[in-house]
Amino acid sequence: MCRALLPALLILLCYSLPATAIELSVFAASSLTEAMTDVAKHYELQHPDVQIRLNFAGSQTLAMQIEQGAPAELFISASRPVMSRLQERDLVANVQPLLGNRLAVATRSDLQPPLNSLRDLTRPELLLVIGNPQVPIGAYTRKLFTNLTASPAFGSALVTQIKKNIVSEEGRVKAIIAKLLLGEADVGIVYQSDLTNSKLLSIAVPEKLNPRAIYQLAKTTETNHHSEQFYAFLRSSEATEIFRRFGFLPGSEL
Repeated sequence: MCRALLPALLILLCYSLPATAIELSVFAASSLTEAMTDVAKHYELQHPDVQIRLNFAGSQTLAMQIEQGAPAELFISASRPVMSRLQERDLVANVQPLLGNRLAVATRSDLQPPLNSLRDLTRPELLLVIGNPQVPIGAYTRKLFTNLTASPAFGSALVTQIKKNIVSEEGRVKAIIAKLLLGEADVGIVYQSDLTNSKLLSIAVPEKLNPRAIYQLAKTTETNHHSEQFYAFLRSSEATEIFRRFGFLPGSEL
């Protein structure tokens, strides 16, 4: 009798199995790693037939991959010039500001004596790590240096001394964080949203001198119905609250 029921049970089991998930490929700046991972999980819970494939790297690297034909439906860039380049080549469309960020000067919590102000960045033998000029965090860091140079409260002499302490220029903001956590650096210039680790402290940067990073969201030529829905979700109030928890400014406040 059990054998007689077996074929019917197998048929029912086959019908109950979920269909193959629809995969969406989303390229996003590496500074969005934790936030976008959480956003994607929330979306997938609401849409069990969709699986978000996230590719994180520097915006410049991701743009080059798109130019070389890498499959991606959506792209979130921390660099406006990078996004503009893709627009000029008709590789992206519907570009919208999605998020904002600020720079932060992060230090190890066990650093002795501790750093209390930007002026402390001139301390002899301090190990400072920044981004290289080809990636957004490096470009924004240099904008900060320019702003400090032009400020009467700081000036060019102080900035020159700070630059003497630079020991490494990284291609990703996550690499800067890693060096701090491993004790290979004393201080690094990162994004405000990166200060989620209890082992890191931060030094205040004057609001007027702190460049605002703008993250732009775009559709690519690979866009379909499902990626259109995720594009809309990224701009929803639900996603906005998730991004805010990770230290980002929502697009409505830019």
